Amino acid sequence: MKYLFYLLQRIVIIVIATLGLCRQGVAQQVLYKNKDTAVAAADTVSWVKGIMKASDSTGIIRNNDLFLRTATAGAASDLHISEVRKLPYLTIEQALIGRVTGVDIRIPTAEPGKRSSMFIRGTSSLLLKNSDLFYAQPLYVVDGMPLIQEHAFAYDIQRFDFNRMGTETNTLAGLDINDIESISVLKDFGATARYGPLAANGVVSITTRGPRVGKMQVAVNAYAGLALRPPADVVNGKYESDFRMPFYREYANETQWRNFPRYLADSSQPRYFGPANWDDLFYRNAFCDGIQAAVSGGTPFANFRFSIGQVAQQGVADRTGLQRYDVNFGINIMPVRNLIFTAYIGVAALKRKRNEFIRDRAGDEDYLFNYDAPLSPNKQFLQQYYTDLDNTINRNRNNTARIIANAQYSFGKYFTWNTRFGIDYTQNFRDFFVPTSLGEGNSYVSNYDGLNKRLLLDNSLQYRRTFNDKHTLDLVAGQSSTWDKWRYDYGRAYKGKSDYIKIYQPGNNDSKEGRFANLRLMFNAKDYTQSNLASFYFNAGYNYGQKYFVNLYLRRDGTSYLSGENRWLLSPTVAASWKVSAEDFLVGASWLSNLQLRASWGRVGRLLMDELYKGGPVYNVDAGWNGIPNMSTYNGFPVINAAYGTGYVMPGTQWPYVEQLNAGLDAAFLHDRLRISLDVYAKTDRNLMLRVPTPEEEGYTGVIKNGMSIRNYGYELALDADIIQGKQFRWTTGITLYSNQNKLLALPDGLTDLVIGKRRFLVGKPADRYWLLINDGIYESDAAVPVNPATGKRMSYQGVPLKKGDPRWQDLDGNYDINNNDRVMRGRLSPAAMGGFSNTFQYGPFELNLLFNFAAGRKVINEALANRFDFANREGIDDPKSIKEITWWSKVEGDYSKVPRYNPWSAVYAYQPEQTLFLEDASYIRLRALTLAYTLRSARLEKAGVSLLRIYATGNNLFTITNYKGGDPEAVSFMGYDEGYYNWAVPRAFTLGFNFQF
Repeated sequence: MKYLFYLLQRIVIIVIATLGLCRQGVAQQVLYKNKDTAVAAADTVSWVKGIMKASDSTGIIRNNDLFLRTATAGAASDLHISEVRKLPYLTIEQALIGRVTGVDIRIPTAEPGKRSSMFIRGTSSLLLKNSDLFYAQPLYVVDGMPLIQEHAFAYDIQRFDFNRMGTETNTLAGLDINDIESISVLKDFGATARYGPLAANGVVSITTRGPRVGKMQVAVNAYAGLALRPPADVVNGKYESDFRMPFYREYANETQWRNFPRYLADSSQPRYFGPANWDDLFYRNAFCDGIQAAVSGGTPFANFRFSIGQVAQQGVADRTGLQRYDVNFGINIMPVRNLIFTAYIGVAALKRKRNEFIRDRAGDEDYLFNYDAPLSPNKQFLQQYYTDLDNTINRNRNNTARIIANAQYSFGKYFTWNTRFGIDYTQNFRDFFVPTSLGEGNSYVSNYDGLNKRLLLDNSLQYRRTFNDKHTLDLVAGQSSTWDKWRYDYGRAYKGKSDYIKIYQPGNNDSKEGRFANLRLMFNAKDYTQSNLASFYFNAGYNYGQKYFVNLYLRRDGTSYLSGENRWLLSPTVAASWKVSAEDFLVGASWLSNLQLRASWGRVGRLLMDELYKGGPVYNVDAGWNGIPNMSTYNGFPVINAAYGTGYVMPGTQWPYVEQLNAGLDAAFLHDRLRISLDVYAKTDRNLMLRVPTPEEEGYTGVIKNGMSIRNYGYELALDADIIQGKQFRWTTGITLYSNQNKLLALPDGLTDLVIGKRRFLVGKPADRYWLLINDGIYESDAAVPVNPATGKRMSYQGVPLKKGDPRWQDLDGNYDINNNDRVMRGRLSPAAMGGFSNTFQYGPFELNLLFNFAAGRKVINEALANRFDFANREGIDDPKSIKEITWWSKVEGDYSKVPRYNPWSAVYAYQPEQTLFLEDASYIRLRALTLAYTLRSARLEKAGVSLLRIYATGNNLFTITNYKGGDPEAVSFMGYDEGYYNWAVPRAFTLGFNFQF
């Protein structure tokens, strides 16, 4: 760390010296050049004052837009960033929960730094697997640079859908919250059309703290905290044996009794029937700390900001954690009159210690272990397992760099030229080694090297003029080009000769040496894909008297992912607003501070995710079979063949696109003490791509074609009120509320009903419902099973006769066979309504803030409870479902009294999760954050030059109110399933920190 601060010191000295020269040189160039002309000198002074007016109250100059500003604003929610800086958030998603409207954020696990998902105004596609999430994520824009995100193509060579290959790190964790000036969620096309197809899922616009004008200023922000280990209701073999025995006594036959698990058969063995104290090795009280320092200052001719930061956060479970180091630098230089150069550079390095789940390790190795005997719940025996884990290597590193250069030149009275070039670059590396002690005598090693890169060039010309002090015309024409590239190199190998050779051994030119030398089974895969987007745009804005605003935005986008005849798409957006409070009949009304009506309609193309959509058969190195579907070689030789598992792409693929209609109202009353913002919207995704399943005899698993449409619609409400505004005491409250519904409008080829996996999709119905059997009890005897009077046969489940101990499922079609026709669409993956409720109290130098977030109408499948009762089908099979993590030795949360004692050995899969028995209401309200701050003010501090000294204490996730009987109602999978120990609840945490500025 000392070397980082030494580097900071050296760089700051160099920057200050450089800025001193720039300041002197520019001043001489501008002022001395015009010394003989008094009028020109006056113009220069006036222009410098104009630059000063462009800065905010702190002197920070803002020049972070990708495009030149236009007059009409769209639907946007702004985050109160000052509160977020007092909380130890690692990612932007965490900061947005409960604070803005229009977002549905899903964080399945509290593992530090792991990838999460966000959906703005609903999901734009069918979420069937993890790779589908990447197509529905919003665009993150930092200082006008659209960031590139991870690509889903790595899933193509994975057999299991647990994690994406690579580091699985949230790349937004590279942003330091103390470097952020503002965050806005842009939702309608009136606000996002400028970003084109990249913004089809909405935009999260992030502006970092920029250079400032004024004397040198230094700021230091630091915190340290503790997250408390969660309580664990631990069990041992006796509990598990006692739980199973009633099922054995009632239903087991002689063969099933003989197959009673050996690890539960001998109650005298201490390995499984001794003390259950595994949690002492698995859980801990976790520390976190962070520090960030920044220096800024300069003149209107040259100003800068430089910051450096470090964050370390431990996870409360499985020894997880994340470390981040970041450096940011921004500079504004005015070399000549009317020309401003702006440059921003941000780099970050992240290291993540990820979980040690057996399931995840099996997925990484693509190798299923012998699951007959689980880990011991006794730490005396478990310690050897953790000793073996210490001999593994599981390095996960992400390096990110963001570079933005902008030049803006004003000429004449009305014209401005803007050029921006940006680079967003991310590398992620994972080195993974498993010794023979954990691999059943086989060692394993893999290496992943991934790259995401985006280059952007934008040029625009603006004409802005006001006529007769009433009419303002704003015209912008421009061109934008985006070049994206994703690639990875991946290799894995098994059966090494020695555990001491863990990653690779450099070799000579002999093909038998080099990476993974001395390993017997080797597999290598590499892939890359790139996307080029060319765009031309035109914006025409007009306002009359700052009361009536209208804006027309036109784009023509061309993508490399489509063939020539369908490559280009024209996208229009129209936005208008009326500032009602500026009308003569309302001017002077003391009760009304502001009233503005907004409306927008737009259409924007949606970028596809891969090059395969140009049509026709796709070829790859997939040479596997059902058990191992992703083999890249045959008998040691690389093989290329048709991608039967991917699907056949129909020729003539067209642009999918999004149409969105938005109407909004912004109002303020009683001298801005009451502020209201309301939006209603309808967002329709049309011509989406979908893989329609086909019979296996045709070779391909499906045909990929255009033709699916989904509509999301709902409302958003934000209300803020200053309840009390006294000299010593102030009370401000705020409420956010968001509701979204969706409907499937069309399927390809005119289909109205489609079943994909465990989901059913009906045109005219919501697309985010579970597809479930309806429970109606249990059959207590064979005689209780209904008999078909026409055939004399007992009711069946998919042709298998039902009998004693089987579920009584409703036969909706009355054919005496329970099948997919008897399933109903129930529940919903996303809440019916969600939002937050905040209160801020200020008394003198003290400030107290409370934030609650809530979700209502959310339904969750309690899969963990279903798996708990389905022990017979999950015992010792060659499948990840039989994996018993160490956390398996704890009581699964749920209402056991409502679960009938079905026959777990029944062929009808009695405890399948997809039944109403396990669908539960997961509505909740949570005290997400409580912050107490004290700002020190004194004449002595002011005399010493200290402009800010604040001390604060925070508490996170202090309590949750819910009727859900499972685990944390917020910690569920992306698909709405509570997976138990794979979904870690956010821990209760406390931090102390300070903000210091002089």
